[in-house]
Amino acid sequence: MPHAESPPPEMVVPDEPQCTPQQIKIIHVGMGASGLLAAHKAKKLLQNYELICYEKNETPGGTWWENRYPGCACDIPSHTYTFPFERNPEWSGYYSYAPEIQDYMMRFYTKHNLEPFVILNTKVIGATWNGDEGKWHVELERKDGSKFTDECHVLINGSGVLTKWKWPSIEGLHDFKGVVAHSANWPQDLDWKGKRVAVIGTGSSSIQMVPHLAETASNVTVFMRNQTYIAPQFGTNVTNTEADPNAMNPDAAGKHQYTEKEKQRFREDPDYHLKYVTKIERSFASRWDAFYRGSELNIAGKKFMQKQMADRLGDRDDIKKHFIPDWSPGCRRLTPGEGYLEALIRPNVTCVFNNEIAKITPTGLVGADGTQYEVDIIACATGFYVQYLPHFRITGTNGQVMQNQTEPNVYASIAAPGFPNYFVINGPRGNWGQGCALPSHETQMLYILQCCKKMQEDRIKHMAPKQRETDQLNLYMDAWHRKHSIWAEDCKSWYKDNKPNGRVYIWPGSMLHHLKFLKRPRYEHYEITYQDENNIFAFLGNGKTISQVKYGEDVPVPYIRNDEDAEWDIE
Repeated sequence: MPHAESPPPEMVVPDEPQCTPQQIKIIHVGMGASGLLAAHKAKKLLQNYELICYEKNETPGGTWWENRYPGCACDIPSHTYTFPFERNPEWSGYYSYAPEIQDYMMRFYTKHNLEPFVILNTKVIGATWNGDEGKWHVELERKDGSKFTDECHVLINGSGVLTKWKWPSIEGLHDFKGVVAHSANWPQDLDWKGKRVAVIGTGSSSIQMVPHLAETASNVTVFMRNQTYIAPQFGTNVTNTEADPNAMNPDAAGKHQYTEKEKQRFREDPDYHLKYVTKIERSFASRWDAFYRGSELNIAGKKFMQKQMADRLGDRDDIKKHFIPDWSPGCRRLTPGEGYLEALIRPNVTCVFNNEIAKITPTGLVGADGTQYEVDIIACATGFYVQYLPHFRITGTNGQVMQNQTEPNVYASIAAPGFPNYFVINGPRGNWGQGCALPSHETQMLYILQCCKKMQEDRIKHMAPKQRETDQLNLYMDAWHRKHSIWAEDCKSWYKDNKPNGRVYIWPGSMLHHLKFLKRPRYEHYEITYQDENNIFAFLGNGKTISQVKYGEDVPVPYIRNDEDAEWDIE
């Protein structure tokens, strides 16, 4: 018997122009740098959309509002620690402390009228995918403990990789009768003058706070478990004497100030300001080979930093032996740490090596060897729970829970198989150590909004990375790190879950390499489901374009042009 073909589906022709954007609702987790970009860029790129940024704190800003410990500063020069399109001529110095960076973020927030997009004092506590609806059901909790649910087509996790701070796991910590302070939740009225202070940790926050504590504390005891490099100041070869012959040479936060004449030149001459910022950024980008294992720059940089640290520590061979690493600079995050090594050799500072803290008593700390350290303040510079997986429970297709994964199953630091319409800003395998995060944030946000725009215009119900492509990409990243990466060397780092031989969760290449990959989505790497799987070309509409309907007789014909190379598009 001949095969009887099924009759073709009846095609519905929508009565609207081609690629008319369908309504889309987006929820963004957080209102730090990523949330600010989401709100600002969505206004420019999208139509017919709703965006809500749920922020757990009482004000926008994210990390620069939360981190206010003594000496908290950015380790990226001020003029490059901005959104790449929104320079700030008013920076006070070459490096900036946290309050000034928070002020920049808030001015951006006010200038671009982003308040309508944020709901404060509300944290995301869970999200569940409903495939029939093509929506995320998002569970939220207000500051007063009340809970409610919202829903969206697209969920963007912009809460950051370092967002949930952790106390050290030491017996008796909260039985201490003095002050216990964490670097990520520092009491603003804490006075350590004349006090005995213990600092736990040797990461970036410890490196920045110890010099400030040592200035006025009667004694500072630093418990040092890990080796690390104290880097020289970055980009100090870039001068600004063209703007003002009396301009200071670049220096650490608090040691360099821009003159009013320099700021005036930045304000009045945007092209000059751009040239200056470009010069600083290029000084980083051009020296990325320092992170390429075995390169001339890598070997020379290692020798230089080891010698510089040894010279600064003087005759303190005990510190040199325990603190200066053998692995390459950058295997752990590099921090300039102005005054840190000098603080370690002050007479009122004691460094404790190879003596794990066994417990904490009401009056101090006890080492594994029984030594007691009586203190008034315990400063915990113990960092964060690194968000290899989201801090809130997220349930995807077929009831799979992301938190049940043994390791992140992430595509290119930005999306995850099995979790449709879910995106993350700078997730695992992102720009965690290549340079300033803000250019990556902008590029990733534009990537996500391109996906949102395509979903609107092409009537896509949901999209998620394919598992095969995700697996291959991650295996390639592993192979690259084994061959080239300084991050794969024998150091403990949060880049690899503090395991010397752990999987490296950093992008396999430079920041430029990362930005190039994420400049546009590779939709061939995604599983795409349309709103009507039997009519996937419904987006073609009624045979007209939006521009024809909008402009009538004055419709643009941009393909007619003088410049062959000029880009053109049709609305």
